[in-house]
Amino acid sequence: MKKENEFLSSISLEDAKKTLKLKDIYEVMKGDKDQNFSIELKKTIILLLGVSFPFLMVCIFAIDLTGGRFIFANSTVIIAELLIIIWMSYHFFKTYPPFLRNYGYKIYSYSIAKLAYISYFAVGLGMTKGNYIINFSVFFITILVFLYLYKKVEENMVLEAINNIFNQNYKTSKVLTITLKISGFSVVIALLSMQFYRMNKFWILNLTGENVGATSNVVDDMIGIVFGIPLLLIITLIPTFFLFKANLFVRGKVIKQYAEEFRAGTNFTKKEWYGGK
Repeated sequence: MKKENEFLSSISLEDAKKTLKLKDIYEVMKGDKDQNFSIELKKTIILLLGVSFPFLMVCIFAIDLTGGRFIFANSTVIIAELLIIIWMSYHFFKTYPPFLRNYGYKIYSYSIAKLAYISYFAVGLGMTKGNYIINFSVFFITILVFLYLYKKVEENMVLEAINNIFNQNYKTSKVLTITLKISGFSVVIALLSMQFYRMNKFWILNLTGENVGATSNVVDDMIGIVFGIPLLLIITLIPTFFLFKANLFVRGKVIKQYAEEFRAGTNFTKKEWYGGK
């Protein structure tokens, strides 16, 4: 997030201290006081859930690989899923000082959710039905689009948070904002619409006088394009909608930027603030 870091670094210490209060520090540091489980336990559970699918895919494709079938396709999926598991593990073992404890946990949860989603589509890199080169290209480009979309939406959310918290006026994308806000609602509507069509397409086609056998596949393809692609992009944003806390991210970044100044102003000891002995 190079662009956001540039904007955040332009916030002066004076503005930061004037805007961020003790409650902001406690939220970045501890979050909800009434937590039933420790952050460490929740991180472990999230990791186990996150790696379960890529680990299962590694096992399945490894078994297929031992049979000598589709060596390149199977190897590609295995490598991709292993990289995702390694990246998830990196986020799990990445440590944050006590004053960024809740901030780090939120970033961790969001990162695992994104990687788990990408893991699901990485399986498509091993799809061997039809033309493998086309399948590989489609799924590879799809994953790149997902990553780009995450980046742009996160940037937009961070800029909006900076504007709201520090009364700035950075330009943001209304399209990305609206898309994110309607993501959950749109998924429900699109899924219901597609399901309604699939359950009733025969009488709909008969009603319109179309030849079912000749048009069913064509209409299915059109439905897939018109609803499927936008739905896929919107679903991609669900982890961002629910888990990326831009407001907390901005406050955490600014507090981290002026860590010692905030510590001195709140009378935390260095051990309480930075951890260690």
